Amino acid sequence: ERERIGRLLKALSADIPVLLVEHDIDRVFELADRVTVMNEGHVLLDGTVEETRSDPRVQEVYIGSGTSAVAARPRVSAAQDKVLLSLDGVNVSYGKSHILHDVSCALRQGEILALLGRNGAGKSTLLKALIGIAPVGSGEIRLDGTVVSGLSSAEMARSGISYVPQGRGLFAGMSVGENLELGRIKRRKGHGVHWTDERIFSYFPRLKERIDTPADYLSGGEQQMAAVARALAGDTRVLLLDEPFEGLSPAVVEQLFETFDRLRQEVSIIIVDHNLDLALTLSDRTVALERGSIIHEGPSAALATDIDLRRKVLWL
Repeated sequence: ERERIGRLLKALSADIPVLLVEHDIDRVFELADRVTVMNEGHVLLDGTVEETRSDPRVQEVYIGSGTSAVAARPRVSAAQDKVLLSLDGVNVSYGKSHILHDVSCALRQGEILALLGRNGAGKSTLLKALIGIAPVGSGEIRLDGTVVSGLSSAEMARSGISYVPQGRGLFAGMSVGENLELGRIKRRKGHGVHWTDERIFSYFPRLKERIDTPADYLSGGEQQMAAVARALAGDTRVLLLDEPFEGLSPAVVEQLFETFDRLRQEVSIIIVDHNLDLALTLSDRTVALERGSIIHEGPSAALATDIDLRRKVLWL
C-alpha cells in the first residue's frame, strides 16, 4: 500500500508541486527532490536528499539509534506467574458481523503481550472489548479473578484498565494538565499503581514543560506521550496500547519504546502495532489473530529471530 501511494504521489508531482509531511524516512528519500527537516519549531536543514541523509544533526535528532539498534538491545522481563487479565471463549459482534471468535488468552502480572495480525484481524476490537467499548456477546473476561465482561467502559477504567486509542483521542483546546485531570476523574480506587502528575513526569519529563499547552498544539510525539499519560492518570494496572508508534519519527519512537520498557515494572501492557521488530522485541509473548481467531500464541523471541516463522504466522 505504501509503495502504491508513493508511485501515485510521484506521478502527481509531474503535474503539480507536492508538499509531503511524512515520518517514513526511506519513503521520503525515495520520493523527494528536496527535504526540509524541522526540530522544535526551527528548520534544522533544507537541502537535497543526499545532504539530508548524510547530515549528522538529522541522524541524531530524527533517526536516533535506529530500529535495528533498539531492537537488538537485550530486555529484562518483569513477567510473573500470576494471571492478571484473562479472556475465555470471548465472542464479539458488530450487528451481524461476527468479529472475535472464541478468543481465549491471558496477560500476566508485569508482562508485555504483543497482539499482532494483519489489518482487519480483530486486534483493535479485542482491545475495545477489554475496555468495555465493544460488547462481549459470550464468554468471559476476568480481571484479577473477577468477571468484568459486561461492565461499562467507565467501570472497566475504574477497575484499573487504561486504554490509549489509535489516533490518541486527546481533547483539543484543553491543556495537557486538563487532559490528565479528565483521565484521573473517579479513578482513585486503589486498583494498581497510583499515577500522580510527578510520577507521570518521571516517565514523560517533556509533558511537565507542556502542562499548560493545548493538546492540539503539541507535536505528534508529545501528543502520544500525553495520550499515554492521560490513560495512566489515576490508578492503573493494565495498559492497552493501540498503534502507539504510528506516524512518529524514529527518534520519538525510540523514546516511547524505552518508556514502555520501563513501564513494565509498574503495569502489565498489551500492545498492538505494525512495527513488528519493535513490538516483538518489547513484548514477552505474542498472540496472533487472523479473522478474529487466535492462530498463534507463544514467546515473542521466536518470532523476532525466525523470519520464516514470522511470515508463516503473520503473512508479513
